[in-house]
Amino acid sequence: MKISRNAPCPCGSGKKYKQCHLGSPLPGEVGSETVLAEAASKNRKTAFVLAALGLVVAIGIGFWQKDTVTGLAVGAAWLLGMMAYLSVRNPPPPNENAGDPAALNFGRQNDSK
Repeated sequence: MKISRNAPCPCGSGKKYKQCHLGSPLPGEVGSETVLAEAASKNRKTAFVLAALGLVVAIGIGFWQKDTVTGLAVGAAWLLGMMAYLSVRNPPPPNENAGDPAALNFGRQNDSK
């Protein structure tokens, strides 16, 4: 939906759109501060749950094997797996104006003949 520059801002501030949210996302849209804060909170909760579960698994394996080193190794492996999962589970969207990735020119100017 196209909002006129001089229309009242849909966020409810009472200002004109051009003086309030022109060029920035409205609350609730992708990229707004509230959406980013909710995503960060969800990421922290997921990381905490995975870390707690990993700690329980590492302690359980350590007691089961009666070996502290095995428990520490399982805990380290769980930590690495958790970091990998959190790193790749929500990648950024692809760049629409990336051009042709197979056309590497290594800094040379395009030949315009």
